[in-house]
Amino acid sequence: MQWHGLKLPVIFLAFVCGLALAFGGQWAYKKYNYQQPLNKVLAENKLVEDYKVEENSTKTVVKVKLSKNANNLMEAYQEINQLTGKVMGKTPYQIELVSASDPSLDQAFYESHHVIYQAQVAANFPEVASKVREAARKQGAEGKVFVDQNNIYIQMTKPDGHFLHKVIPRQIPGEVVFWQGGAGVAKRN
Repeated sequence: MQWHGLKLPVIFLAFVCGLALAFGGQWAYKKYNYQQPLNKVLAENKLVEDYKVEENSTKTVVKVKLSKNANNLMEAYQEINQLTGKVMGKTPYQIELVSASDPSLDQAFYESHHVIYQAQVAANFPEVASKVREAARKQGAEGKVFVDQNNIYIQMTKPDGHFLHKVIPRQIPGEVVFWQGGAGVAKRN
């Protein structure tokens, strides 16, 4: 079968082969350029008990369950983020911490979440630490708060092995914040 002197089966076969080559190349690039190295880095890290790497249309989501010897959530997260960033390069990714929570830890977080999210704007971190420790203590858990330039880290641990890990960004990029008292509008960086 020909169309204007061109053989349609040959054109169709070339098109299919081109698509297969393009998708195969993309798959090989992902697998060997960052999936295998990322799996190696996470599997060898003593702070990581379990992990799962998921791909979606906009970024790679790395779900990490920290081991019991991760006493400082901030340091553990920063280490995992740094190692993941080296492997991923410019490929967008997000790290999600997986918790082994129970209703009492969820309640403790709920009781303190207003102060935590207020700290994103007001930077009242001593109040956050006090409220988290108090809410965790009421539920029979230990509560810790860590803060760095980018995040607020909430770590609650119970003697029975349940734990809750939350990483809350200190700034929400591009969000406009209205300060009370008529001070105008401030734009976050």
